[in-house]
Amino acid sequence: MKRISSEDVKSLVGMVGREGAICALDGSRQISVQDLTEMAISLGIKTKAKDSKRVIVTEIVRYLDKRITKTLDELKIMSKDDIIQYLEQIECDQDELVDLLNSIDLRSRARSRQAMLEFAAIQISSLGIFERLTDRHDK
Repeated sequence: MKRISSEDVKSLVGMVGREGAICALDGSRQISVQDLTEMAISLGIKTKAKDSKRVIVTEIVRYLDKRITKTLDELKIMSKDDIIQYLEQIECDQDELVDLLNSIDLRSRARSRQAMLEFAAIQISSLGIFERLTDRHDK
C-alpha cells in the first residue's frame, strides 16, 4: 500500500479545506497512526506516544497548510493596516494567529506587567462593547 505524502495532504486540503482533510485522514482506514507519526516526525512535528490519530492529523494539516509565510521581522516593518490586509488576504485562521503571537516571547521584551494588563483590558473591553452593540442591533 502506498504511503501518504505531504503533497497528498496538501492536495486534499486544497480540495476539501482544512477541516475536510482532517476528517478524511482521521477517518481513513488505509492510513495508520504509524504512517502519520512517521510523517509528522519527518516534518519536524513533535508527537507523543499517547497522541490520538486526530491530534496527529490536525498537527500535520496545520503545518502543511500554514498560511503566514512572512517572518516576524518582515511583519514588524509593515504598518498595522498592511498587516491586517496581508492576514486577510492569506485567510489565516485563529490558531495560526495564536501561534504567531506565542512566537513573540513577551517575557524577553521590555514590557511591564501593567502595560500587558492594560492591553488585555482594552481588548476585553472592546470585545464587550462590540457584543453589546451587536445585541442592540439584533433586537
